[in-house]
Amino acid sequence: MKRAAALLLLALLAGCSSGAVQRQGTQNELVIAEQREPMSLNPALENGQSQTQWGLLLFSFLVKDDDKGNLVGDVAETVPTVKNGGISADGKTITYHLRKGVRFSDGTPLTAEDARWSIDAINNPANNVQSRYGYDRIAKAEAPDPATLVLHLKEPFAPLLTLVEAPQGFPIFPKHVLAKYPDFNHIEFNSKPVGSGPYVVDTWKRGDRVVMHANPYYFGGKPPIEHLTIRFVPDAAAAANMLQAHEAGLYFNAQDYSQYPLLRSIKGYHVYSTPVAGVGAIIFNTQSEQIRDPRVRRALAQAIDVPAVVRKAYRGAVDAASPGTGLFFWAYDKQAYPDLQFDPAAAKRELIDRKLNLQIVIQAGTPGDAIVANTVAQYERAAGVDVTIKQFNISQFVAPAAEGGPVYGGKFDMALYPFVNGSDPDTTDQFACANVPPHGYNKSRLCDGQVDALLTAGRSTFDPAKRKAIYSKLEARLNELLPYALIYQRREIDTADTRLHGISPSIDSLFWNVGTWSYAGS
Repeated sequence: MKRAAALLLLALLAGCSSGAVQRQGTQNELVIAEQREPMSLNPALENGQSQTQWGLLLFSFLVKDDDKGNLVGDVAETVPTVKNGGISADGKTITYHLRKGVRFSDGTPLTAEDARWSIDAINNPANNVQSRYGYDRIAKAEAPDPATLVLHLKEPFAPLLTLVEAPQGFPIFPKHVLAKYPDFNHIEFNSKPVGSGPYVVDTWKRGDRVVMHANPYYFGGKPPIEHLTIRFVPDAAAAANMLQAHEAGLYFNAQDYSQYPLLRSIKGYHVYSTPVAGVGAIIFNTQSEQIRDPRVRRALAQAIDVPAVVRKAYRGAVDAASPGTGLFFWAYDKQAYPDLQFDPAAAKRELIDRKLNLQIVIQAGTPGDAIVANTVAQYERAAGVDVTIKQFNISQFVAPAAEGGPVYGGKFDMALYPFVNGSDPDTTDQFACANVPPHGYNKSRLCDGQVDALLTAGRSTFDPAKRKAIYSKLEARLNELLPYALIYQRREIDTADTRLHGISPSIDSLFWNVGTWSYAGS
């Protein structure tokens, strides 16, 4: 009997050591909670911050942003500039020199040919990428040798460095894995990709988690944390409960800003609040019959006390001051694109006799956003406008039009929608006529000749002073047309176990250096 009991105890201990019991807090495993589950682990089939997140975890880029806001080399040794000869005098040829010794997770060397092929794959119309912006400005990509990538542009295009094989675009894909397929829309790679990033996917249990292990071939050195598990927890309160129970070492990118005070109160965790190149906005569908007139959009914005709404809903996580910074970054001009002014009397004069009946769509599972929507509806009703609220789960809310997404499908009058734009002030993908979904991210469906002309001018020169002057004019025009009511500059709110070392978020994501993280004492 005693021998049987001893054997049972040994079996139980063996089960624990095999990983049947999660070891959150040990030096070799990190459990991460987040609300949004991706549609695909192939970043080319994703969008927004999820696209960047999985690109940084599983793949490599030519360049990326560091924690000081500088564009730095990733697979590329340096960032091309005019001064170092990486950008030609006419601005139409960009040359990257790649690090030697970079490998994909299956051990195959990554070369300039992979980078060249990846650009062609994004431009291949058979692949269902949500935007080809930046890639479509490349006339030809060449790999004259394994360590050199040369891009010949159709015209000078200043934002290219932040878009093409950079975290605001898509990573470098393995030609040897993908070239045999006519397209990559529905293949096994999308759930278990072969990348060159710090981590490699073991399993994706949909609706639950992705389990990863450290990539032994990662050019930055094998990550100190051996196992990474991302748990998908759509409910914000449930994600916070995981922290309080110490079932997760990190809560990534909290979608509900109203949790901010709670997250800061949890013992043993540190909250990182990082300004990013993105905004929270009420997006107006400029093609909606009821709000085509810019005067109506202006009045709808004037009806809202934005600072009061933001304070009430988000409890100090963000504020309403100068939200245009999140859209235009270093080129923001507050005089050209001022904060929205609360003027209920003017709003009522414009709206009271129009008998508008509008719908605002929001993401479900985010109580702060629900407070914003309900408060906005009250302000609009005071101005004579009837507003109904419709909620969508996060995956559906951000989905492409072909998959029923309300925002990208244009099935809304107003949408409370936070998004990132990138560290370059070019906003072509947000406002150009040619970038209306499914051809880009122009969610407001704005189409204006002056806007298009200014966007063209702004991306056609590498001179920062000239670009800033052009974007000032663009911001003034957008302020006239008001496709968005900007309400705050976005922040990425991440809550991490204080024993985790190396976390230092960038404007792209805190995952920009995930391969260096470790636990104290490891």
